[in-house]
Amino acid sequence: MDWPSDRRLQRRMLLALALTLVGYAALIGIVFSLVPASVAIVICGLLALALVGCISYADLIAYWVTKAIAIDREQYPLVFDTTERLAQQADIPTPPIAVIPSDEANALSAGTGQRTVICVTTGLLRTLEDDELEAVLAHELAHLKNDDSTVMTVAGFPMTVSAIVLSMAGRSFTTVSFFLGWPLWIGLYLLFVGLPVYLASLPGTLVLSRYREYAADRGAVAITGKPFALASALATLHTEPAPPDTDLRRVAGFNAFCIVPTDSMFSLIATHPPTHRRIRRLREQTVELERESE
Repeated sequence: MDWPSDRRLQRRMLLALALTLVGYAALIGIVFSLVPASVAIVICGLLALALVGCISYADLIAYWVTKAIAIDREQYPLVFDTTERLAQQADIPTPPIAVIPSDEANALSAGTGQRTVICVTTGLLRTLEDDELEAVLAHELAHLKNDDSTVMTVAGFPMTVSAIVLSMAGRSFTTVSFFLGWPLWIGLYLLFVGLPVYLASLPGTLVLSRYREYAADRGAVAITGKPFALASALATLHTEPAPPDTDLRRVAGFNAFCIVPTDSMFSLIATHPPTHRRIRRLREQTVELERESE
């Protein structure tokens, strides 16, 4: 099958990739400014190994973070048959399927090469009609075909590292010793280290993530030929009432990899384009396909 190409989208994603280099420059600069060069080289080497591990074992990380459970064909025959058929149409290996025990209606994909997985929530399986479910699975397969898991892991790595550092800083602030006061100073130090990297890497990561969603939407339409089904699925998922926060946090760790963002994330740092814009583009594709068929 012919994979869709949008030159304007590609140019914007290249710009976003260039912006993500700012995050790496900030991360490396901070490391080399705080410790001797020999130590900095070791730290950067360890970070590089961590990045390779995150890329190579993204499927296992997805299982661990979301508490997803691997399923077989006997349990969910429709999901398996649909995924297998769509994977053949997309010309990629059929990925394993896992179910996330969560009331939130969502789906995500992770991994690269032969190590991939598509995770769907129990809420999604209860909520969508068959054609909508097919469109969502096609969207996730498009992510896998585009190797978006690797792209977003590489792009978001500096932000992830800085977020961990900022989390450690927050813990220091909440465990201030009234006798020594040293946790407070450690917290301030970690804040000074993590915040610049986070702010430097945030714009490129968010812009790239949003345009990867547009590209996956186009890919899903190329696989199924049904833009209206995906538009309907997005509208359904967007209007679903939010489950409790404890349920949302199970999927929020992989927010950038989900088909729609979890309601637990701040709208100011949204990893996805507005749903109404995605639906509008899909409706435009519906009109284009109707004109081509005339």
